[in-house]
Amino acid sequence: MRRPKKGEYAPFHETYLKLLPPRGTARSLLRKSFRESQQLLLSLPEEMGDHAYESGKWTIKQMLVHLIDSERVFAYRVLSFIRGDRIALPGFNQDIWMEEVDVSTRTIKDLLKEWKTVRDNTLFLLAQCSDEQSTFLGTASGWKVTPRALFFVIIGHQLHHMNVLKEKYLPSVEA
Repeated sequence: MRRPKKGEYAPFHETYLKLLPPRGTARSLLRKSFRESQQLLLSLPEEMGDHAYESGKWTIKQMLVHLIDSERVFAYRVLSFIRGDRIALPGFNQDIWMEEVDVSTRTIKDLLKEWKTVRDNTLFLLAQCSDEQSTFLGTASGWKVTPRALFFVIIGHQLHHMNVLKEKYLPSVEA
């Protein structure tokens, strides 16, 4: 599957797509990025899951829920578009969604197990997406987007949040 071109995704997705390594297929990058994130997150002490780098920011566990939720939404969009549904799909407000998230009984390990299940489902979806279907244009959040763009957005979105974790969450703990 080729990488998406401009016009296949919303302008704000460019932030995520710029983070992608220059080489790698959607499949290899979905696998590699998850494995690397899993290794980093499992290396953290469990109590860090409730850490936010500043007041009003998400905790690490909340950020994991956001990654899981976002991947589910992006994958549903892929499914809808590759099945030929041309109905415009709504956006979602991550901050409103987070208001209803309770991570008090969740662990980093538990959230990673859930995310692994979601990622495996994304990989199954990718495996059944033909080259032709990958270019079907659908509408989500008011923007035209292709399934192939969404697969790469999932990766870039994850890389963005892992960069935030490394740059903002982890240094604030060491200070």
